Amino acid sequence: MIPPSTRDIMKIADSKYAVVVAVAKRARVLSEQAKNDENYRLSSMVTKALDEIVSGKIVVNFDGCNMSKGA
Repeated sequence: MIPPSTRDIMKIADSKYAVVVAVAKRARVLSEQAKNDENYRLSSMVTKALDEIVSGKIVVNFDGCNMSKGA
């Protein structure tokens, strides 16, 4: 995966730090789901979480810091 540009991240939220927190929360959920997988790597969970958020698969509500599946 090519890392998203700062412009792409700023389209998601006004603060790139808010995006970092959202990615960390999503990565935690993904890592809990894949904990028993023998191919589990935390770095791959962070990459997957970032990809989901940037692509719009996961929509983040920054008012309440809630996440939901995108359309």
